Amino acid sequence: MKPKIAVLVLGHGSREENSNLEFVSLVEAYSLTRPDLKISHAYVELAKPDIETALRDLGEEYSNIIIFPLFLYTSGHIKNDIPIVLDKIKSEFPGHIFKIANSLGIHSKMVSLLRKRAEECIPLSQEQSSKTGVIIVNRGSSDPDANGDFYKTVRLFQEGNYFSFVLPSFIGITSPLLPETLEMASKLRPEKLLVVPYFLFGGKLIQKISSLVQNFSEKFPWIKTELSSYLGPDPELFSVMDERIQDCISGKFSLPCDTCEYRAQLPGLSKKVGGLKALLWSIRHLETHNQAAPHLFPHRNLQKHIFVCENIDCASKGSSALVARMRSILKSNDRHLDFKISRSSCMGRCGEGPVVVVYPDGVWYQKVSVEDAEDLVSEHLLQDRLVSRLVDNIMQ
Repeated sequence: MKPKIAVLVLGHGSREENSNLEFVSLVEAYSLTRPDLKISHAYVELAKPDIETALRDLGEEYSNIIIFPLFLYTSGHIKNDIPIVLDKIKSEFPGHIFKIANSLGIHSKMVSLLRKRAEECIPLSQEQSSKTGVIIVNRGSSDPDANGDFYKTVRLFQEGNYFSFVLPSFIGITSPLLPETLEMASKLRPEKLLVVPYFLFGGKLIQKISSLVQNFSEKFPWIKTELSSYLGPDPELFSVMDERIQDCISGKFSLPCDTCEYRAQLPGLSKKVGGLKALLWSIRHLETHNQAAPHLFPHRNLQKHIFVCENIDCASKGSSALVARMRSILKSNDRHLDFKISRSSCMGRCGEGPVVVVYPDGVWYQKVSVEDAEDLVSEHLLQDRLVSRLVDNIMQ
């Protein structure tokens, strides 16, 4: 029996043929789970068939058509490009019904899929997780709503785990970019670092992420760094696609709070689920916040405090000249009030000096010469990037 409803699954489109083939393969796999629907595919840009051609072809055979954008979040393509094309197609098929479904968006099953990809690399026991840092990388968008939704997804993932830290990052368009986030992670000193691409498909951006992770691993060999696989086809993903399409068919769209931990059980958050528990949680939250008061600091905060060992061994190797040179460079950059350089007694690293420690980063440098002062100031102090060749990795 011929399906009554047609679903056009939209991909972004790529110049990389393999990425387009991955998209087609996913749509075909999903279509096998929904024989009740006529499922076809098209692209917003960069590949064929384009959305306008595909809608026109479907309109010749079907009068009830749903456009499902297989995008992680709702951004400019969905808000602008699709409605513009649809306005033109509606004038050609005035008796047809066209609906646009929601993107995948923020959903408990997408968080579960993200967790699954992480677990494939690192067992998520509390003991292992506490020594592991995670960076989750998204493409990045010029649409602030999409970037904000990504941040929320990352936070929901973090809530259900015990990682040392979980950082959101982007590979393009907006910040923080992955190289900046990797630098930040290096200063947090995890034993392990896992980078998880929050992408549906592979392509050049995944290759770029892989290259950056490889460079980081070579620069900081004492941090065991791994790159997980991207999301790809999965029953969890198909389930979210089902839900978004069914919402569109019924005319009942999900509310923004459909991931509220009191309504849907998210991985690792079951203790907070339930009406009475939710009420008690809210009351306690209100009470504790009412007791808090802002604290005003009367003095200017330092960005970093640097200690340079002045013990006999370090002093004989030029630590005094190093202090003078670093202070001079900071003053020439008019940044001497933002950083304090203090002379220290023995730090217990005799024979490996001069020793320099930067706080609050907790980063130790060894065998630092006067010639290294320029790099320490310009890279670590002014740009917040580690000078990896000098890092005392035993202290990491």
